[in-house]
Amino acid sequence: MKKLALILTAGAMLAAGGAAAYAATLTPAQQCTKLEKQFDAAIKKHANDPKAADAKQARTDGGDLCKSADKKADGVKKLQDAVTDIGLKPRA
Repeated sequence: MKKLALILTAGAMLAAGGAAAYAATLTPAQQCTKLEKQFDAAIKKHANDPKAADAKQARTDGGDLCKSADKKADGVKKLQDAVTDIGLKPRA
């Protein structure tokens, strides 16, 4: 029984590490796209959240930054903030 628990724990840790490694391999432009899609899909459900207005502004600002050649990392941060403001965990 202990061996089974150990195997299941190890498998869960490997899966979590794989997801983190996947996110680390995305380019900033890919992260922008992924976060924009995540936000856009969720905002309708979270439109009345206390920070929804701030989140929408962060989404707009982040999208604008992501369009610039040298500000994509700043755009990713803004988009992560937007997603977090509506109570979700950023997936990129």
